[in-house]
Amino acid sequence: MIVFTVQSEWKVLVLEDTPERIAWFKERLPNAVYCTTAENAIDRIRRHTFNAIFLDHDLSFMHTAPAGRILEGSGGEVALYLKKTGYGGIVCIHSRNDDGVKVMRRILPAAKVARFGEFDIKIEVTA
Repeated sequence: MIVFTVQSEWKVLVLEDTPERIAWFKERLPNAVYCTTAENAIDRIRRHTFNAIFLDHDLSFMHTAPAGRILEGSGGEVALYLKKTGYGGIVCIHSRNDDGVKVMRRILPAAKVARFGEFDIKIEVTA
């Protein structure tokens, strides 16, 4: 299992729409900013600087479309925004949608990929 270490002072954004997954993230990252839509995530990223961003792809049943397509309102739209703005922080794609992961990875080749359920998060307190 992969373990992501997040510094306690980091600003973290989590893009996820599933209540059970949000609860899992909140247990590990209680101070993170949580967004359930691409529009809200892009707005937050526009207004704040984040050290790390966790991205889901499917934010609606409509986002399970054919491979290679970037759908409005999906995590792929957020990935495109991060690329266009030159985001330099850490990105973890945690989607379980293989096609969505491929699209987002093409957009953000430096992003880490760890499907939900295959990683954990540890907070490291810094002095």
